[in-house]
Amino acid sequence: MARLDPHSYTESSQPLAKHVALTLYFDFAARTIHGSALLTLPAAHTGPLLLDTRSLLIHSVLDPHTTGPIPFSFPSDPTPDPVLGQPLCLSLSAQSAALVVFSTSPSSSALQWLSPAQTASKAQPFVYTQCQSIHARSLFPCQDTPAARLVFSARLNLPHPLTAVMAAARAAAPRDPVPGEAGSACPDALWCAAGRSVEEFIMDRPIPPYLFAFAAGDIAARDVGLRTRVHAEGGAALLDAAAREFAGAEEMIRAGEALFGPYEWGRFDLLVLPPSFPYGGMENPMMVFLTPTVIKGDASGAQVVAHELAHSWTGNLITNKTNEHFWLNEGFTTYAERRIVEVVQGEEMAALNMGIGWRGLNDEMDRFKDNMEFTKLKPNLEGIDPDEIYSQVPYEKGFQFLWRIERQVGRPTFDVFLKKYIAKFKFQSIDTETFLEFLKANLPGIENQIDLKQWVEGTGIPPDAMEPLSSIYSKIVSLSNEFKLGNIPKKQEVANWSGQEWELYIENLPKSVEPSQIAALDAHYRLSESRDYEVKVAFLQLAISSGCKEYFGEVERTLKQVGRMKYLRPLYTALVQGNAEEAKLSARRIFAEARDTYHPIAQGVVESILAKHS
Repeated sequence: MARLDPHSYTESSQPLAKHVALTLYFDFAARTIHGSALLTLPAAHTGPLLLDTRSLLIHSVLDPHTTGPIPFSFPSDPTPDPVLGQPLCLSLSAQSAALVVFSTSPSSSALQWLSPAQTASKAQPFVYTQCQSIHARSLFPCQDTPAARLVFSARLNLPHPLTAVMAAARAAAPRDPVPGEAGSACPDALWCAAGRSVEEFIMDRPIPPYLFAFAAGDIAARDVGLRTRVHAEGGAALLDAAAREFAGAEEMIRAGEALFGPYEWGRFDLLVLPPSFPYGGMENPMMVFLTPTVIKGDASGAQVVAHELAHSWTGNLITNKTNEHFWLNEGFTTYAERRIVEVVQGEEMAALNMGIGWRGLNDEMDRFKDNMEFTKLKPNLEGIDPDEIYSQVPYEKGFQFLWRIERQVGRPTFDVFLKKYIAKFKFQSIDTETFLEFLKANLPGIENQIDLKQWVEGTGIPPDAMEPLSSIYSKIVSLSNEFKLGNIPKKQEVANWSGQEWELYIENLPKSVEPSQIAALDAHYRLSESRDYEVKVAFLQLAISSGCKEYFGEVERTLKQVGRMKYLRPLYTALVQGNAEEAKLSARRIFAEARDTYHPIAQGVVESILAKHS
């Protein structure tokens, strides 16, 4: 038998479930969900059916038609694989559905449970999911591969006064629990207890499991467009700020539709999560999750929204078949994001975005200099945890590949190609080979004009990749070069700079400079105190690398304020990479004190960084 995906136990010879009906009871005190997953196959199947699980307690597996037991086992080594978890093998006999009754673990990597003290309200608990890349298996048993697209329904039982949002359509208003409706998932004594309510959702478009998402807590909402509502846990002030920052969402949706075709998901709602959310944004369809760090007060955070919106076409509508083809999601989406930004915010903002990306791609070449496999667009990830090697390579090298094709054939021709590509493969999961075949069929001769194999299978940055060119980009790079000669930008030169200009400026400075230069730059512009975390973290990373101990206090405050991995990874790495034992000890102490405030995915990433430099 052959596995369909190096990160899943799903067998290529076995059918893929097409629908799952979830019943979930939330126990906040125990940080556990008791539930059932009714998996429906396209036809009756006889033989084994392997599902992915990790940190799940399986109570029983039943035939939903007869209520009789379905034999099940865990055929792997008794010790779960640290990356894949354990396969759950169902032994089916001419059956087309199976009801798996389970409970999650408090250590589920897909869930973060926040106590009231960890929330903005300080009054109610909160829980949210993050299933990308391979964490859905710790939430419910499933074929946890992006190759397996399915529709779902979900019934959530919550304590008052909490409410839920989901990456799905709300099927009905919250209601009282009904005896018997939970079936084997939960006894009526719990399900129908006083102070509980039920909320129901439906996703009728097939999605991969990593896009399954919900959050529950004290959540308020406000409409900001015809198709967009902003939700937030952080109170009225955060909701007001989010509404202002993302007021242009409808304009972005229309720009995306003009470029890439109809928006297929109905709603484009946004949820601003607590600061522990490990990513900038997560493209869950119909309900994008966002970190509060993207709310900067100058609408530049809307570029993250543009990226997550672009996923509505490239990533959600067309999905990489496995994580080895992740660039099909992120390279396309980075290209699409910049096209949307160009329409809505102008060419200069798009050029700044490209410049930051170019700098980031070059930095990744240095990060992976000892294992250049991870600089390929299509790397070999057998036995590799995708969270550990998460990088800008699939985003920025993927963008550069598509931009190279655009430059070769011209934008009008490439725009026609993009719309054909999206229309052809929507609601499908594909691999790089499928894309290349479509590319060569629809842009004849492209393989003779561009070295496609070098772009996809080669390491490093291909020679025909291109640094972005624009007047503002060139000016910022020039000022960064002046800094190397001891010159700090004059106030009139930076008077109109936003966070993006400062981020690009800092990213182009040497990796280590004289501490006196760091202090002088900060004295002029207070970058260590910036409200824009992109600027603040870039500056603090430079300060640590330059041996400026006076900034350790600000580094510690930052690492205890936010859980976004984009900030944790460089700051912890900078602390432990040098020769200063004081910095290494600080990193370990800070993590020990902040660990419980980070999402489990972020905890694992930081633990890996510290282990490599122990």
